[in-house]
Amino acid sequence: MNIIQEQNGLTQVLKIQVEAEDYAPKVESTLKDYRKKAKIDGFRPGTAPMGMVKKMYGKYVLVEEVNKLLSDALNNHITDNKLPVLGEPLPNIEQQKAINWETDTEFEFCFDIALAPEISVELSKKNKFDYYKIVADDAIVNEQIEQFTARYGTQSSVDTIEGTELVRGNFKQLGVENPYTREGASLLLSKVATESELQVFKNATKGDTIEFNPKKAFENDVELSSMLAVDKDKTDILYADYSFEITDILRFTKSPVDQTLFDKVFGEGVVTSEAEFKDKIRADFEMRVAPNSDYKLLLDIKKKLVESIKFDLPEEFLKRWLLETNKNNDKITPEQIESEFPLFLEDLRWQLISGKIIKDNAIQITEEDVRNGAKEYTRMQFAQFGMMNPSDEDLEHWSKEIIKNRDQANRIVEQEQDKKLIAFFKETVKLNEVEKTIEEFNAMFEKK
Repeated sequence: MNIIQEQNGLTQVLKIQVEAEDYAPKVESTLKDYRKKAKIDGFRPGTAPMGMVKKMYGKYVLVEEVNKLLSDALNNHITDNKLPVLGEPLPNIEQQKAINWETDTEFEFCFDIALAPEISVELSKKNKFDYYKIVADDAIVNEQIEQFTARYGTQSSVDTIEGTELVRGNFKQLGVENPYTREGASLLLSKVATESELQVFKNATKGDTIEFNPKKAFENDVELSSMLAVDKDKTDILYADYSFEITDILRFTKSPVDQTLFDKVFGEGVVTSEAEFKDKIRADFEMRVAPNSDYKLLLDIKKKLVESIKFDLPEEFLKRWLLETNKNNDKITPEQIESEFPLFLEDLRWQLISGKIIKDNAIQITEEDVRNGAKEYTRMQFAQFGMMNPSDEDLEHWSKEIIKNRDQANRIVEQEQDKKLIAFFKETVKLNEVEKTIEEFNAMFEKK
């Protein structure tokens, strides 16, 4: 076998010349195996003439073995020569000669390959970027306290309705011979549509029976369907007038801002005063949103480097490769590839630039990085549900579950790589810290 690589810039041609001695022994061995196993009319397995086996299976085996040789030859040539290939090799239509599998014994296969260009990335303190630090203002702190007091509030049974309670009772349809009934229904009065409808319930007590139209009170058919336990299309039942016997009234009371709340939110004894509570909320919020500031820095540096570091890419080859890769995907059209190609090129440029930075600075992602990244992701998930102090056992268990999922594990690896890139940038370039509230920060991402 002989491989010729024709140098022609970023798009080059690989010619792989295959001779009979490269494939003949394997073809012969495979055909002998076929002969042993093949079921041919008139012959016991292993007794059919070899000529007949070759006639029946020879071409198929030849094509299969030559393709295996081609695949190995391509991969080995790229690996052995450390070629920075973009995409995958594609057949060269112009130079590829027709092949007659019936008569040819020597073959030449021509492939186009695209190579990544050599690039240089130089960063120093001469490169200046704004770093937008998100700070927690009083509005954020008060909003967080409001959420905590609601989350750790209590519900108690009371005798009289004031207007926002959860009321339980029994429905009975009015004005029909065979009324529809629903026992054990729950009504959340805070969702009553209008003040006039809410007045029907005001000052009612346990054991009272009131009359009202649920459709007028709650309006939303999905809520009505759930409340009355009837399908949404049964409008004759949903929109009817009802009597409602009150069996229980449950009033929700927010938690007071006291030591009990402090302990529930942050753990026993971590904070001991309302001032410390607010400071801890502020610090935890700023810690949680710090990755957003880092991400913005990464976006800004990416944009600057992609714009400033100029290098050519084999665009026509890349379009061919994208079309070939997606030819069996009905959801991706040639027109779509063409319209989105600029974004693809931008991402590819960043991959090459960031890859160069990672290589030049020996940035590596270890198994410990992935484990720690999974734990941090798990901690953030708990925080979204108000669990600010999850146990080590829960963090360990759920982080392991995350890593078991290949897609999630790959995302963790990408996140850890971004973290190390950001850490490198923070040490290498000059940062000008600019404080922003979360509203001001989010406004920077809004489309103009």
